[in-house]
Amino acid sequence: MPCLPRFWPRPVSARPLTGLLAVMFLALHLPALHPARGQSPDTLRYTLPDIEVEAVRATETEATAPFAVAVDVRDPARLALDPALTLDAALGTLPGTWFNDRGHFALGERLSIRGMGWRSAFGVRGVQVVLDGIPLTMPDGQAILDIVDPALVRRAEVMRGPASLFWGNGSGGALFLSTQTLSPTFTGRIRALTGSDGLWQTTAEAAGPVGPHHVQAYVSTTHQDGFRDYSTGRLTRTGLHGHVALGPSTRLRVTAAAAALDTEHPGSLTREQLEADRTGADTRYVNTASGKESLQAQLGLTLDRQTRAGLASASVYGITRDLQNPLPFAYIDLFRRAGGARLALQGAQGRLTYRLGLDAGLQDDDRLERNNAGGRPGDVRRTDQQETVRNTAAYAVIGLRLHPALRLTAGLRADRVRFDMEDRLTTDGDQSGHRTFAAWSPAFGLAYQRGSALLFANVSTAFETPTTTELVNSPEPGGGFNPDLAPQRTRGVEFGLRGGWPTARLVLDAAVFHMTVADQFNSFTSGDGETFYVNSGRTVHDGVELAVTWTVVPALELSATYAGSRFVFDEGALEGNQLPGIPDHRAFLRLRGERRGFWAMATLEAVSTYFADDANTAENDGYAVLDLNLGHTGVAVGRARLQPFAQVRNLTDTAYNGSVVVNASGGRYYEPAPGRTIQAGLNVRF
Repeated sequence: MPCLPRFWPRPVSARPLTGLLAVMFLALHLPALHPARGQSPDTLRYTLPDIEVEAVRATETEATAPFAVAVDVRDPARLALDPALTLDAALGTLPGTWFNDRGHFALGERLSIRGMGWRSAFGVRGVQVVLDGIPLTMPDGQAILDIVDPALVRRAEVMRGPASLFWGNGSGGALFLSTQTLSPTFTGRIRALTGSDGLWQTTAEAAGPVGPHHVQAYVSTTHQDGFRDYSTGRLTRTGLHGHVALGPSTRLRVTAAAAALDTEHPGSLTREQLEADRTGADTRYVNTASGKESLQAQLGLTLDRQTRAGLASASVYGITRDLQNPLPFAYIDLFRRAGGARLALQGAQGRLTYRLGLDAGLQDDDRLERNNAGGRPGDVRRTDQQETVRNTAAYAVIGLRLHPALRLTAGLRADRVRFDMEDRLTTDGDQSGHRTFAAWSPAFGLAYQRGSALLFANVSTAFETPTTTELVNSPEPGGGFNPDLAPQRTRGVEFGLRGGWPTARLVLDAAVFHMTVADQFNSFTSGDGETFYVNSGRTVHDGVELAVTWTVVPALELSATYAGSRFVFDEGALEGNQLPGIPDHRAFLRLRGERRGFWAMATLEAVSTYFADDANTAENDGYAVLDLNLGHTGVAVGRARLQPFAQVRNLTDTAYNGSVVVNASGGRYYEPAPGRTIQAGLNVRF
């Protein structure tokens, strides 16, 4: 299939923005937005739900939030019949949000929201991620998503603009994921699937009431030999949720999760290696037995109590992570203990709503890096240190209804983040030290309601410190923090429209945005694969987003999303260059239907060409990929219901790279994606 061209090689024309604003204006005046009296209850599905959005700390709903928020609720058919092996496959229709599947477990999926997170060499950077109420983003701003099973995610919420008002450090956007269900009756299911490249997965889940309480548990195991050489991996996840009623106005929520990972690491490839053998691995990674073994566990408790002043909430959580990570340049041994506490009061007085809160977080990393002796820790210590990050914050968010159709939201947050490091490698002198960063994060928004449509505008900010990894990976020899790395700050403005047209069976989400990021972090990789970070001046992020869902007939739904953007360096030697790792254009189209129990879904993703390095000399070719899903909603056998399903990914067998390693040394930018693959399985529901 031919590559898609690179669009917008020059600064973005005002025409797309003007056109989208015109669409918003016209939409507000369409009579279809004003339901007639006696309208069918079916039209309720085309109005925005009045359910609190946790991505903005439950301060708003989709129907009122003056921010670009989107919610994806995966219905029972998708949970049962869609393999959803990656977050990209499960949540690809979220506007403005881009997941990159690397094809192996060693680095985790890349996540970028409006370009935030583009530089991350592993895990997620610059985006706040929360799973079932527990922040996966550490106080230093880094998140690892191994513990998230995409197939079990029931609800995903995204705030696409700067979100430090709500979440603090490392919140260029926010993604809230929930695996929880409150089934009124006991339900259980077992799902098994197998597929190409040695894939197999088993999942078991049960949930139901226990008197006035509710409990839910799940476990899943995924194994793959991998599309590429040296990419075999096994990942087991488990979780437990409990809702305990302590009285008519008091509830305790308990959530626990764990993940165990053992995987090989094939590394990334050069253009020449891609053309010779897309399934190959970097010999440096094979020869050094590079890979990853990790065990992560987390526990959270939340107490909610309704008081005269409003809903009071108190939360505590704890996380441990043990990592053994042999790489070509080092054998990394990391033991992490992290946790935090949150207090909040949310209420309303007349036209005023408010939320007041205090947050505290602690991260303690015991880091030891030695030479890699054939996949085992060697005798030469390169780094030996204890790293501690403490974060404290206070925030206030108010909402004021200025008019029946006009609502103001404003807030302010104060953060203080302190990094301490004890250097235990003193052969080159004691490099122990500390760094402290502080920030005020304001936000202001207006929302105008007309019928079932909401027009909104806001100004928001984000504050992002270097992570411990970025501070520790100093180009200078020995231990200690990089003294030259400064925090980056983001300011953004956006205009948008969300709403529904009941008579047209249509739901729309549209936004235009402009962001500036000062002291932008950037990475470069040394010859042996080690990554270092620098501040590279200012970047500018401009773009448009559009998401449309059209119910063609009651059993047939079409969803489409589009993101058009231009993210560029605006200062220094790189001025005018585009940010690598992010396409100018990305479109996602999904058609889903059901008839007489048979269920089908077709998904098309199209991505334009984008750069892999700051200098804009290396390109990752654009591509279009088609997936097809088939299944049956169930045949009753006794008390069980059998639900078979199958999927063909990359139906046209397109050769493309699903991800890149930005600024990799030696031209090793590319992480190839599999060709055509097939998965099939059976979901048994009780």
